[in-house]
Amino acid sequence: MATEEVAVEIVDVDRYDVSASRFAQIAAGGNTKFSAISVEQYTEDRELYEAIVASLPQTGPKSLNEDEDGDDVRVLDSFPTGTRPSSSRKRKKPYGGSSVTEPGEASISKPDPSFVCEICVETRASGDLFRIKGCSHAYCNDCVTKYVASKLQDNVTRIDCPVSGCAGVLEPEYCRSILPPEVFDRWGNALCEALIPEAERFYCPFRDCSALLIHDGDAEVRESECPNCRRSFCAQCRVPWHAGVECHVFQGLNEGERGREDIMLMKLAEEKHWRRCPKCSFYVQKIDGCPFVKCRCGVEFCYRCGSQAVRSHYCPKCRG
Repeated sequence: MATEEVAVEIVDVDRYDVSASRFAQIAAGGNTKFSAISVEQYTEDRELYEAIVASLPQTGPKSLNEDEDGDDVRVLDSFPTGTRPSSSRKRKKPYGGSSVTEPGEASISKPDPSFVCEICVETRASGDLFRIKGCSHAYCNDCVTKYVASKLQDNVTRIDCPVSGCAGVLEPEYCRSILPPEVFDRWGNALCEALIPEAERFYCPFRDCSALLIHDGDAEVRESECPNCRRSFCAQCRVPWHAGVECHVFQGLNEGERGREDIMLMKLAEEKHWRRCPKCSFYVQKIDGCPFVKCRCGVEFCYRCGSQAVRSHYCPKCRG
């Protein structure tokens, strides 16, 4: 089998001050089907060519004045030392940094993950997500705060997950980062009050105070002073101090008759010996005449004891 002879042209690269891309063809042949070369021979020639290019001395970049668009162009005469040109084009990796856009262009950035709160049914950012402790449910910070505040308004100190029957629970320290200071303090105070037995705790009867008070002794105390507002109240009736009225009398009064003005009227009626109608509780004053009087509501009663007459001019209590 005859072997093909291949003519090789030796090029002295030191004699040429031209670009590497301008070297003549190294291997002869390959121009027609009669002078075709093998793949192995072509690979060897190609590697030789690349070695020659890599060994060329570095020359400064030649700059052209301006291209057609008026931009400066710099042309490199050779490849950097130690590098080899690749025969195949590599795919560029996408830029992973933040996008840079010109004014008027829409930026292409990764959208912030969001979720839909199941309470308010609104789309919220991921940073607004609050997970319930002990379960998989999660809601937005605003809805959890309002939920806790509404439970405290109903005097509920153990606050469970909004989902009925769920084992999740909310605790003050766990929720502290999203709760306003006043809601967090109210929750802490409510938990402290829950530790005191209900029979031993009560509150200052004055509405502008309402401080928590504790009855911690067996001694019967009537008049006492609130340590917070320094006003007197009755510890037995748990109302502002009713001076001049016994506790059993005060407790027998209707809810609308326990005010300061009502007590003053009651004391005046005792001084004037007025009687109250046993039916409508209207005060009646008798000047003279029979001890049996008839109220404007039509009820007849005894003016001496205040009992209702069973028949005209007869009192079963006074028997007369």
